[in-house]
Amino acid sequence: MKTITKLFAAYKAGYLGDNIFDTYFSFVANMLIDEKVMIVEDSIVAEKLKERYAIELPLPFIRQVLGIGVQNNCFVEDHGKYRVDLDKLSLYRFNDSDFNALWSRLLNEFSSYCDSNGVIIVSSQLEEFVLCILDDTDDKILSGEKVEKVEGMPACEYAWYNFIKEQGENNTDLYSFVSALSASNITKQALFFAGETSVDYSGLNVYLDSPIVFALLGMDEDSRTSSYKTLVSDMQKAKCNVCVLDHNLQEVDSIITRAAGWAISTHYDLNKANNAARFFHDSQMSDTEISEFCESIETKLNDLGITVKETNYDVLQDKFQEDEIVLFDMIKKRYLENKYELPPEKEDTIRIDVRSIIMIYRERQGQTSTRIQNAKHIMLTSNNVIANVSKQYESNRSIYAGHIPACVSADLFGAILWLDSPVQMLEYQKQKLLADCYAFLRPDKRMIEKYIQSLDEARRADEIDEKKYLFLRTHKVVLDSLMNITKGDYARFNSRTYLEVYDDIEARSLKRYSDEVSAHNKTKQELRELEDSSAKKIIEQDEIIKELQARVDSYEDKEQKDKEILFEKRVKQLGWLLTLFFIGIPYIAVLVTVELLKMRFTTVSWTSVWGIAGLVIATFLAAAFWLWGRKKCFAIIRSFLTKRENQLQRKI
Repeated sequence: MKTITKLFAAYKAGYLGDNIFDTYFSFVANMLIDEKVMIVEDSIVAEKLKERYAIELPLPFIRQVLGIGVQNNCFVEDHGKYRVDLDKLSLYRFNDSDFNALWSRLLNEFSSYCDSNGVIIVSSQLEEFVLCILDDTDDKILSGEKVEKVEGMPACEYAWYNFIKEQGENNTDLYSFVSALSASNITKQALFFAGETSVDYSGLNVYLDSPIVFALLGMDEDSRTSSYKTLVSDMQKAKCNVCVLDHNLQEVDSIITRAAGWAISTHYDLNKANNAARFFHDSQMSDTEISEFCESIETKLNDLGITVKETNYDVLQDKFQEDEIVLFDMIKKRYLENKYELPPEKEDTIRIDVRSIIMIYRERQGQTSTRIQNAKHIMLTSNNVIANVSKQYESNRSIYAGHIPACVSADLFGAILWLDSPVQMLEYQKQKLLADCYAFLRPDKRMIEKYIQSLDEARRADEIDEKKYLFLRTHKVVLDSLMNITKGDYARFNSRTYLEVYDDIEARSLKRYSDEVSAHNKTKQELRELEDSSAKKIIEQDEIIKELQARVDSYEDKEQKDKEILFEKRVKQLGWLLTLFFIGIPYIAVLVTVELLKMRFTTVSWTSVWGIAGLVIATFLAAAFWLWGRKKCFAIIRSFLTKRENQLQRKI
């Protein structure tokens, strides 16, 4: 058992390779090297894998695995046979130390959990218990069909599911490990249906059964709803047509309509509420909101890409008709073998399941397939009983083995779809396992009936008031506390258990309130410390900022002064240049002319007096012109340089 668990855990947890073929090739490499096999033959490899790992694989799958060895040159063709290159093959061996470390940690942490919760489990039996419950998980938890246990749930089993639930809620690496372990049997079955893996399922019509539809509508654990939405989305990516048969939708619609009325009734109680009624009640929807929800069921499915298949079911049709009575009796027998009660409403559900299987056969019109990609029409169910009976029925109706049945489990289909995507499969399995743990930790019908009976008797005896009675009869937290008190064991139940349930709810509420207050106070203290620290840092930062600002200001002042000095220097240089060119030359010319004219007045006369006076005035005017011109030239240069500086600044 443990070697098989290792094999599939390694694949699921993604320890080896990117897909299942790489994973199996690593096991083949180990086997060939240890067995000193030098010539590769598919039948011999299959036989030795069976001997070594206790698993039987189909030859087509073995050939695909061996094909990896051909591609990476581990197997070299030699006269029509393939010889092993041991040096290259040794590169693909794997080490199971990671697995062993996680396995030991899982056992140790679960043992500690049992000790801290007063659950006795013998150390020598611990590993066997975990292996057995994982094997049981493959067949029962993953089936989606919880079998009622008349004798109640053993304490160690309750402890296991609660331990895994807590690991899942905290998303630990141990939870990923257990998720990988729990799906091993599903993956093994998938190998026989898938053939060569493919992401293209064009032409395959996939029909969903009613429980899956309820989950997609949100009427189940959030984790299960999420896992089915992931599956539907990836089926559509693989080009499947995802549908629901009209009679399944009618069943869903009628159940939801009845549940809607029951959910808002004053007589609502936990014992009679199904998932739909519990969904409406716990969501605290108003009458209007519930009515809108009921009217939009098909629209909600369409939004998920799911269409309704109109079948026009004809009870008199005999073409491609299968035996409904035989199918009904087979399913009923399987339930009874599992000690599952069959009230009239359950038999009605079985008849709807039978009708769905019949419709798949009618749609197939006599065609058969050994590969799920070619099946044309197939129904997915969350009920392992229906899937197993459908498989058995298909086997009985044909002399050939391996035909795809009309109905398979949703988990099996997901495993086939994700054979090349172990990470995607693991994410799906995480969500599904968490939902299954929640389901197993919910009190069974018999336990709830005993609880409601004791509660009614206490109310009739006036031992509890009306308010407490209604609370204990309707509130969703009751189921968790009832399971917490009894641990799923009927021997722990008595007529006063309802008081223990109330005390447990009260204690958990107080603890939650205390934890919230503690967390709030801790947050306030951290905020205060942060504020004090922040205030100190702000002061320090202000000082640093002031110092830096002073430095910046000083630098800017110096830089500004340097710029001003340089500017004035350039103004002076260019100003004088412009002045000499435009003003200096005319000024010198005037002075020279005046001096030449003065030489003409050598005698004293009124003419010479007036001439000299005019020349003096001309000299003064020339000086004034020089001063005005110089000032004007400097102003022009200053204006020109200023404009150019502004233009450069705008460009920067």
